[in-house]
Order: sequence, then C-alpha cells, then structure tokens
Amino acid sequence: MKAVRIEGMRRAEARLIASGTPGYTLMRRAGEGAAEFLREWIRGRGIRRVVAVIGRGNNGGDALVTAAALGLPAKVCAVSPLAELRGEAAQAVADLPGSIPVRVCETLGPEEFRSGDLILDGLLGIGFTGKLRPQFEQFIRVINASRLPVVAMDLPSGLEGDSGEAASGVAVEAALTLTFGLPKRGLFHGDGPRCCGRLRLIDIGVPEEFTHEEEGEACYFWRDALADFPRQEFDTHKMRRGRLLIAAGSREYSGAAVLAAHAGLRGGAGLVRLAVPGEPRAQVPAALILERVPAAADGGFGTASLERLAALASSSDAIAAGSGWGRGPERGEVLSALLDFPGALLLDADALNAAAAEPERWKRRDGVVITPHPGEAGRLAAGFGIDISPDRVAFARALAERLHAVTVLKGAFTVVASPDGEWSINTSGTPALATAGSGEVLTGLRGALLAQRPEEPYRMARLGVFLHGLAGEVGGAGLIADDLPGLFPGIFRRLVSGGTAV
Repeated sequence: MKAVRIEGMRRAEARLIASGTPGYTLMRRAGEGAAEFLREWIRGRGIRRVVAVIGRGNNGGDALVTAAALGLPAKVCAVSPLAELRGEAAQAVADLPGSIPVRVCETLGPEEFRSGDLILDGLLGIGFTGKLRPQFEQFIRVINASRLPVVAMDLPSGLEGDSGEAASGVAVEAALTLTFGLPKRGLFHGDGPRCCGRLRLIDIGVPEEFTHEEEGEACYFWRDALADFPRQEFDTHKMRRGRLLIAAGSREYSGAAVLAAHAGLRGGAGLVRLAVPGEPRAQVPAALILERVPAAADGGFGTASLERLAALASSSDAIAAGSGWGRGPERGEVLSALLDFPGALLLDADALNAAAAEPERWKRRDGVVITPHPGEAGRLAAGFGIDISPDRVAFARALAERLHAVTVLKGAFTVVASPDGEWSINTSGTPALATAGSGEVLTGLRGALLAQRPEEPYRMARLGVFLHGLAGEVGGAGLIADDLPGLFPGIFRRLVSGGTAV
C-alpha cells in the first residue's frame, strides 16, 4: 500500500468514477466504512453522542454519512448552511436523517460539546493548502481545547496533504484518523505524525493496479498483516513452529531477558529457550526453557558464555540477542560468535552498541535483522561511517545497505528497510508504548515470528512491528511492558479468522 500525493489520490478516484463507480458511492463507502470501524473503536469509551463539525466540501459529506450511519444520537455543527454544499456532499445532505439537528456556527463555542461526545472532523479535506481562514482556525482551536476524542475524516483539518505541514501553526489533533482509499503522504511527514493519532485505512474499492504508476511511500496496514501472519498446519508440532533462542540479560538487567522471553512464547514460537548469564531475578514462565550460561566477570555475556551459546544455537531456527546485555569489554566477542550463526539472527540494544563500538567485527551475511532506536542508530552511523539523515526512510535504507541487514528504525511510524532496497512505514502504535521494557517485548515477538519464518526476515520484521503497535493501542493508557504479551493472542485470533482491524 502506497502513501500517495494528493494528485495521485485524485487520479485514482477519477479512474474509479470513469470506470462506472459514482462519486457518491465512493463517499458512502468511506462514511459507512468509517462508521463500521468506529462502532467497535468506541466500545467501552463512554461515547454517547457524535458531533460532526463540517466545512463546505466533500470532507464534510464524509462526516455526514458517518454520523448518520453510526447509530448514535448526533448533531452537526457547520461553518455555513448545508444548502451551500455541492456535488456528492449535497447528496449526503439530502440523505441526512431529519432527526439529526444542524447548527450553523459563525464561531464554534465550547458549549456545542458535552462529556461523552465524539467529534468527527469534517472541516477540510485533501484539497486544503496554505493558511487557514480565521473561521476555520477558530473552529480547530475550540475542537482541540475540548479534550474530547476527535476522529479526523481522511486527514486532520489544517494539515497539508502532501507535506504534512500545518502552515498556520495549528491543525486538528485527532485521537484517530480514518484515511480513505489510499493513505496520504502528509500523514507521515511534518506535523502529520503528531496530529493524526491512531491511523486506519478505510477501503473504498480503489484497485491496486490504479496506483502502480503512482510514486508513493510503502505503508504497512492491517490487510498486510492478514497476508503475512504465519498460519500453522493443523498437524504441526512444536519443533515445526520455530525454535527460538533468546540470548539476553545480565546481572543488572535480568528483567529485560524475561520480558523478551514472555513475548517469544506468546508470539507463537513452538519452543523458546532463554540463555542468560547467572540467575534471573524476575519470575520466568513455566513454559520457558531456562539456560543459565557462564558469565563474564562483570555478570554479563562474555567469552566464558560462548561454548554453551554455540551448543544452544546449533538446535535453533532463530536467535534474538542484545536485550539487557549491558556494556562490557567481552560483548564484542559474543557478537562475533553470533554473527557466525547460519540461521536468522535478530540483534537489538547492547548487541548493536557492541557493533557500533567495534565495527570491524561485523560480518555481512543474509538473515540478519537489526532493531535500533534513534540513539542506537546514531551510534551505528558513527561507527560505520553513515551519514545521519533527517529523512527517516533514507536513514533506515542507508543502515540496511551498509550493514546488509533488515533494519527496523524505531520511533513514531517505525521504518523497516531491507538491504535489497525494499522498505515500508509502520502505521500502528501509540505513545503508551514509550515505556521501559516495551522494546524487549518487541524483540521477543519479532524473534518468535522469525523462528517461524526464518527465510522471510523482512516480512516478519514488518509484521512484528505492526502487531506490537496494535497491542499498545489495545492496552492504552497505563500500559506497562509486562501487559503486552498477554494482548497478543486476541490480536492473533482476529488475524487467523480474517477479522477486521482492531
């Protein structure tokens, strides 16, 4: 799926209409698809009414269709009389139930909202560029000040669809953006990541062949996860579901190792062994095979660990290593030994710091996945002589090419890049994941997926990042890393059944 420029989206819609699909049919698909998703999204959120705040264009029509289809009490706040809407938006006005009151507001007052409201942002659509008119800026400021959940129709109002710039210094700050047909480039650039909140794609029937000639950034959504998720044969057994070795922890950081192991088990690997120096202080799951390996003098992995690690690696399909290692003079020796492992290898955290400190140890080989956060990526760039680019896609691709490794550059809208030049932007996630131990859970989950499909490191890396982001969204505020593995089975059940996005 590509994130296209606005002109590309218009071309795709025009081709659909020319092929016989009326424009109002597309609007109804957008609004009814949005309502279908929102009916589940609002469950448990205490939403009692929907307020559609609309402008004069088709984006307002999308919001009207959604408000009517959602099945909640509703009202409309419009910047001008609905009789002024034209085209497909006018058809949405004609179909608006008479039971939904409409308020025409020269200015928007906070009294228009109340506790329990969900605001639909239908002010400005993909055609907006430049500076906001004073009336629209005032509406947006009141919406943002309401502290109520806001759902943006297609694109947060005030955001330019190509650049993601909020040129007036203000744009709707949505809890959720439902983008229609194809994702828009501006959602991932400039102010887009800050303003769009959670992001979901609503299918309006744009055939994939309509976008082949369009230039755009690859994005990873639920439908990609449906295609990538490993499905097990009914007569499988644990040795065929992937054998994962996690080499993690140290005397100081044993909790990191246990978090990764929990995630590896919940991530679907048939057998998970945790190799840890010494005795972990955190309680380990009964299903885990705990392997205590000899430690270096500083309590971490070292040369004394290598013989036992080699024996464990010989009966593993994938290794995930680096979480909680700490930094010590013998970590480079361990990194070198792991790079000799012929199977799929995921390196995170202090394994990457060891590589950055001693880049001469690096061996270019297939099947390696590296998972740096921005700080670790910066150290790798310094160690390997890579220019740090403010363009996260370009930076991830440069790391992938130089190290010949699938690179997961973590952050809001994580970028996953393959050494062969393929890349994509992840679309799941939440600030709730910015918590200690979350990265270790991600390592265990991706390790489990890699153990199941060691020949597909790029696809499994993308899938793991997306599923981890979804789990964070499901967990929400107050989430801690320990909660995340227990959320995986519910998401997996949806994938196996071919269900809709969470």
